[in-house]
Amino acid sequence: MLKKTLNTAKLKVKHVLGNHTALPGYPDAEDIIFELIRDYCSKVAKDIKFTNVSLQKKYSLTNSHTLQIIERLLADKIIDEVNSNSAYTTYEVLKNPYE
Repeated sequence: MLKKTLNTAKLKVKHVLGNHTALPGYPDAEDIIFELIRDYCSKVAKDIKFTNVSLQKKYSLTNSHTLQIIERLLADKIIDEVNSNSAYTTYEVLKNPYE
């Protein structure tokens, strides 16, 4: 289970100030993982799972931008693919970079 912690010393200034949504390039992979962890810390859930489709809809992303973000998070070993079918792929957050 992921720790429900947001260590402010590990956050980027844009996330501490809360202005990341107004910056050009929003959302990037860091913005998305920050928001997933932030929301997770305030819920009773035991894990964080999402699909490529839900990510794309929530942030109004193109297919290529969604894929780019997911590839970055996979490469950084923050998420892992847990299920896949013809309609969508499910990912789980494995690591909280802000603990």
